[in-house]
Amino acid sequence: MIKVNVKMIVLMICILFISLSLMGCTKNEESSGETKIFEIANTEEVVGKKDEDVVTLRKHYMILNPPTDLTELKGLVETYSKNHPVEGEMKKIEGKNRIFDLSFYRESEDLPRDWQPDESYMNTDRLEHHKNDLIAYMIWSDAEPQKEYTVYDKSKEGKVMKQLHFIEGQLVD
Repeated sequence: MIKVNVKMIVLMICILFISLSLMGCTKNEESSGETKIFEIANTEEVVGKKDEDVVTLRKHYMILNPPTDLTELKGLVETYSKNHPVEGEMKKIEGKNRIFDLSFYRESEDLPRDWQPDESYMNTDRLEHHKNDLIAYMIWSDAEPQKEYTVYDKSKEGKVMKQLHFIEGQLVD
């Protein structure tokens, strides 16, 4: 009877060890240090109604392993937006001014890569609660087609250490 229990415990420990090892391999594969950008699912917003003059498209992205150099970060965001244009996602509505508003966040304990908004009764967790992890912002419109970029170097707590603002390729104060 005791031999059976010991064998069962050893078997359970082995299964647990193998499971944890496999999860560790998966995690390492995802965190290979490569910089990666992807859209945060279920966060796109279109603000404005048919009878309003302005319609805004807001999209939110996660940058895994972002560069620490702010000029490189701006270039990364710029290249990503050129390779993944959003203008076609919002059909041109006659007489409307379209504004495109893109926000880029870093991964953190509070904002993990698999984060999703939560609108449950007892808990609300939206992206506006994660401004500490906002590291790049981009905006332009049909009326003002020059793209503006703001990039941030932030402490782990979200304090802005340095900020750069660009209009197209030109650094501005």
